[in-house]
Amino acid sequence: MAARRNRGGGKKKGKQNLKPVLIGASVIVLLALVLGSGVLKKGSAARGLEPTPNFRVAEYRQDGSRFASSGNVYVFDGRVENIETIGNARVVSISIPDNPDERLPLLVPGDAKLRVNLTRGDRFVFETTCRTGKTSDGQQVKGVLIVKNVETK
Repeated sequence: MAARRNRGGGKKKGKQNLKPVLIGASVIVLLALVLGSGVLKKGSAARGLEPTPNFRVAEYRQDGSRFASSGNVYVFDGRVENIETIGNARVVSISIPDNPDERLPLLVPGDAKLRVNLTRGDRFVFETTCRTGKTSDGQQVKGVLIVKNVETK
């Protein structure tokens, strides 16, 4: 006599092998959704920069160190008044709507992603981080506004 094959047992074994595959696929899909949502949020945040309200340029120029205490982020909607090149970087003086008579200096690093065609008289939105730096002779300077992102207005 020929051995009988148990059909019910074969199906159970197949379902048991399919379970880890389904769990793995679910984990991959969830991971893709989580990562995708983070990328979308980052991109939408970069496009929707809101200017920092009530930023007083005179207060910043008088005591920039209090602005740099924890790497604070500031966003400025400003008009480029002057551009100076220092090595690979640029120092851009802008006027902001709340302070049209004051000029706010921003350091634009020479990063490729910040290679925006900044021209005098045009308006841009600058996302900056306030940091502590050093001059060429080693003196500490507190409250340097470094541009992280630039968008045309």
